[in-house]
Amino acid sequence: MLAGGCGKSVDPGNWTVTPYKPEPKPKEVIEKASRNFKVMSINMNLRNNVAGFEAMKNYIKEYDPDFVFLRQVDSATTRSNKIDRPGEIAKALGMKGFFKNNMDYQTGGFGNAVFSKFPIKSEFSKLLNRTPSEAAERRSFVMLKVEVEPGKEVYFAGTELDPSKVEDRKLQVADITAITDGIDMPLVFVGNLNEQEAAKGPVLEALKRSFSFGCLGEGCIWNAPKAKPNGVYDYIMFKDKSRNLSLVSYGTFPKSENTFLPMVAEFKLDLKNEKK
Repeated sequence: MLAGGCGKSVDPGNWTVTPYKPEPKPKEVIEKASRNFKVMSINMNLRNNVAGFEAMKNYIKEYDPDFVFLRQVDSATTRSNKIDRPGEIAKALGMKGFFKNNMDYQTGGFGNAVFSKFPIKSEFSKLLNRTPSEAAERRSFVMLKVEVEPGKEVYFAGTELDPSKVEDRKLQVADITAITDGIDMPLVFVGNLNEQEAAKGPVLEALKRSFSFGCLGEGCIWNAPKAKPNGVYDYIMFKDKSRNLSLVSYGTFPKSENTFLPMVAEFKLDLKNEKK
């Protein structure tokens, strides 16, 4: 005969009840991270100055920008030894971009170019208006939309406006603001507006309503003529409806092969990411 056990029985419980599982925590917003990027705006009117072009490539490499705008640049003209200068710049810097031919010249063209180290989502260009029957040089507005981080896009644009007629500049800035006023994402806009702030002209007044400037008023760094600057000929502006874009630094690059010192700036873009 086996003796009965004296231990207590254990109740296995009701197995039809689903065991407790804690509710998943909501996505946790990470403290704002940021991405900095550098921009450079350059006059590339070097004509037949082949050595100067090589030097300018090295100056750009030295600053190591993430975005570059070139104005008055030759592409495959006779005087540039038929070199595609925008293409050479892109290759030397490991960047992508495009060239807008403002006018045919010799065996090639003459115009503006924009470049980016970031993946390009789209390209845009527009030949700007001028007074009817005006024989002045054509001007253009060029722009890239890029992805600086997954899901985070930035616009970068550049221009050079007519230097001789205020009426042409009024038409041209109206063209530009018609485009840029419809963009809510971060936008950096650079170039030569051919208007000094002291003149209280229509271009700066129009752009002040849409953009923040890297610098205005007394104390701004002048960039031309190179040897002894007496004015601001290039501007760097930005806008962002979300206010995630801010200016970190602004100034001139001290080396150039023409009469204009390049303008440079660094920006910070705040990023709102989520931890999954």
